[in-house]
Amino acid sequence: MLNFDINILWSLINLIILFVLMRLFLFKPIKKVLAKRKEMIDSQFKEAEEKEKSAQELYDNYKSQLSGVENEKKEIIAQARADAKNEYNKIVKRAETEADKLKEDAKRSSRIESEKARLAVKEDIAQLAMETAEKIIGEKVSAQTDSEIYDKFLNEGSDSSEQ
Repeated sequence: MLNFDINILWSLINLIILFVLMRLFLFKPIKKVLAKRKEMIDSQFKEAEEKEKSAQELYDNYKSQLSGVENEKKEIIAQARADAKNEYNKIVKRAETEADKLKEDAKRSSRIESEKARLAVKEDIAQLAMETAEKIIGEKVSAQTDSEIYDKFLNEGSDSSEQ
């Protein structure tokens, strides 16, 4: 049969004691360290997921703000164009008004000058008529007669020009 030696028994007992001691002092602390490590890794993953969600929210927020800024930029440009067009129209209208005023002033000035020229021509014609009448009659009539004839001629000329 088998012979059990006491050494084998002691070796077996030592082995069991060593196993229990290893289990108490080595495996349990290692399991605790591994459990803590696993918890730390899990918490880091959760934090990373939260940070990723937060970053995504920030990204979406910035993206919506950017599109809002783009729309605002378009509105500002449209408003600036409308203001510029209004200002352009005001300037053009003011220029047209000034041009019309200048045309009216020029027409008025032209009428005044033509009237002055017409009166000057009448006076010259009256003077020539007087001189011709003097030459025909041969003598000078009195100054009063000259003045009456001159005034009569001018009045007749102005009456015919008004019609």
